[in-house]
Amino acid sequence: MRLVSSLKTPLRSRWSVAGNDTETLWWPVRNATCLEKKKKKVLLFIPGNPGLVEYYTDFLEEIHQNASLPLEIFAVSNLGMIATTTTTTANNNKDDGLFSLQEQIDHKIACFDILYKESPDNTEFALMGHSIGAYIAVEVLKKRHSQRIHRVVTLFPTIREIGLTPNGITFTKLFSYLPISVISTSATLLSYMSAPLLERLVMLLTGQQGPCAQVTAHRLLKGSVVKNCLYMAQQEMQHVGELDLDFYNAHADKFVIYYSRNDKWAPLDHYEYMKQRFPEHEHLYLCQQDIPHSFSLEPKNSSYMANKVVSWLEQRH
Repeated sequence: MRLVSSLKTPLRSRWSVAGNDTETLWWPVRNATCLEKKKKKVLLFIPGNPGLVEYYTDFLEEIHQNASLPLEIFAVSNLGMIATTTTTTANNNKDDGLFSLQEQIDHKIACFDILYKESPDNTEFALMGHSIGAYIAVEVLKKRHSQRIHRVVTLFPTIREIGLTPNGITFTKLFSYLPISVISTSATLLSYMSAPLLERLVMLLTGQQGPCAQVTAHRLLKGSVVKNCLYMAQQEMQHVGELDLDFYNAHADKFVIYYSRNDKWAPLDHYEYMKQRFPEHEHLYLCQQDIPHSFSLEPKNSSYMANKVVSWLEQRH
């Protein structure tokens, strides 16, 4: 359809999923005529923490532009990432407004279920997650492994024992002394600064530039959003434990697992652990470029990873 190919992507929307207002980025199939010869593949992308998909826009756009297969991409933010979020389900009408790790997992399963129901019967599906998003993607596969999920791409994955990683230990120590409420209140106060001044402050303190600095300044630095991010991190420390080796063994052909040696959230010993237990795994990688965990914040790193992902999505095995 010529209209779809001429639209500027991604298309931004608020998607109602199980009663939850969900920030969504959508890339429809670029050339619908190729669907006559090839199956459509739907990719569901799950972000890390903070769970704002806007950090990954350029990364996903490049995947969409470079893929030769008929590819449709849906990227969804985590629950609690919209500062004015309201919910209609009794389960989520909570006084604290916080969402647990399990609720985030259930939300992504619900997202997948909608995509599965609305897609043609011959559609293939792929899941991709970054950091804790990789863990969530694996949990989606556990619940929906019989529903034509052919590939699960895990980038810099925090899929086991996050609390024992270098950054996990630091985080746990820090927030044993510093309450979440103090950080979220500080974020709220910062949000009252003028937009240009706040952006300059973010660039100075974080080194972020352009769109990523704008996302941090205007989307992340909200009291309720920061509180959800920190609560989510606490949940990760508590609940992401030993790897389910039997499950990974049973579905090894579906997984792409990508580590970097300088990553303090998914450190080198996690790669070595996986290499020891899955020595024949074809798609277990250690990054040769030493790309950092937050790869999507730097255009060069984002582009490098996008090209990798395209090759994995287009491989049959």
